[in-house]
Amino acid sequence: MKLRHKILAALFILCLGSTACEDMLDVEPKQSIDARDAIITEDDLQGAVIGMYAILGGPELYGTNLLLLPELLGAEENVAWYGTFAGYRQVANKTMTSDNIEAQRTWVGAYAAINLANIILSKLDIVSDPATRDRMEGEALFVRGMLHFELVRLYGRAWNDGDPNTNLGVPIRTTAVTTEEEARTFAPRNTVAEVYAQAQQDLERAKELLPELNEERANTYAASAFLARLHLQRQEYAAALEEANRVIEEGPFNLNPSVTAIFRNDNTAESIWEIQQNDQNNAGTANDGLTTFYADLEGIGRGDIAVLSYDLYEEQDARLSELIYEGFLYGDIQTGKWTDFGQNIPVVRLAEMYLIRAEANLRLGSAVGATPLEDINRIRERAGATLLSSVTLEDVLLERRLELAFEGFRIHDIKRTEDVLEGDAYTIPWNSPELVMPIPRREIDASQGELTQNPGYSG
Repeated sequence: MKLRHKILAALFILCLGSTACEDMLDVEPKQSIDARDAIITEDDLQGAVIGMYAILGGPELYGTNLLLLPELLGAEENVAWYGTFAGYRQVANKTMTSDNIEAQRTWVGAYAAINLANIILSKLDIVSDPATRDRMEGEALFVRGMLHFELVRLYGRAWNDGDPNTNLGVPIRTTAVTTEEEARTFAPRNTVAEVYAQAQQDLERAKELLPELNEERANTYAASAFLARLHLQRQEYAAALEEANRVIEEGPFNLNPSVTAIFRNDNTAESIWEIQQNDQNNAGTANDGLTTFYADLEGIGRGDIAVLSYDLYEEQDARLSELIYEGFLYGDIQTGKWTDFGQNIPVVRLAEMYLIRAEANLRLGSAVGATPLEDINRIRERAGATLLSSVTLEDVLLERRLELAFEGFRIHDIKRTEDVLEGDAYTIPWNSPELVMPIPRREIDASQGELTQNPGYSG
């Protein structure tokens, strides 16, 4: 990255990250800039795009929380949190308060990235080459749509929990906030249905604009993969099937030969889109990062999270023998998916698309692309698990749990399938307010009543 791009990326992260969340009423005047004035040339805009991806890889978003929080929210049968960080402990124990630090920083990080996406969209007229302009527009819409989807799943009630047309989601942001004055203008929460609609609109347009190959950045198939997730979450199986099948049949992806390859190597054939990290630039090596919390190896990780669901795997399953191990510090059972601070983070991969296609085909009684049995056995064969002679919905959902464990799916699957979260001491229904993140109190206080809190939280 050129030095100028590095400086611009840092500027956008530090300055815009504080205003995008719309709660910085205490910003000093010297910090108040019109960020649009910082983008003069096409190189400047390229730097802004780089900055946008940098925010996505931070610990507030895909570097840690967007994969970790859904696992901790669904922790009882899956994992146990033994760490000392109070924010994560509250999430795992379902004792979150409105000032939970993880709820706050994930919200702030997401709106910082959304805001930068909006700034990029507002400056596209300085790009002369149509293909470059389309790519930048597609990347910004991809990020904006993707993050609205992630936010509404965490901070709003599930799509199938009551009426999404009246249930409150999160504020939709489609215009840039670049000055302190603009940051003082607060938007109320949109409904769950409205947020999903905005996310879908952005992702569909990104799908049209993004190229098939985009080096290590978002491509058209990454947009389709997120659309497949979105439709699956809304129980729109035909649409989910169409998008997942497009990725499988049209994309240049292949399953890796081993279950470990995508977690030990960067940008493999199975990866649709992943967060780029290295030993110098990553989400954290001490107080943040998936490896920090999940790993318990000699000199690597804190061992904060123990795996409880390892007994779901067959003895010969490579996902057990090669991706589950006994920790070095405490002797707990750990996942081997996150063991290197500098490893890339696969956010969407081909195995998930096979699982979505299998579930959608099974629910619809169809066999688009392949039968559900063929897709499930494709995943099981790679893992060395016993091949099935027939497949049920329960088999498909279990396979999702086995294959996608510790990758940020657990609570979302519990909610969309209306499962029960069971622990040693209690049972929590899928639609309990305890499983919805609080709107950060800091945001509510700064909004002077424009933002309202979720049920079950004071303030």
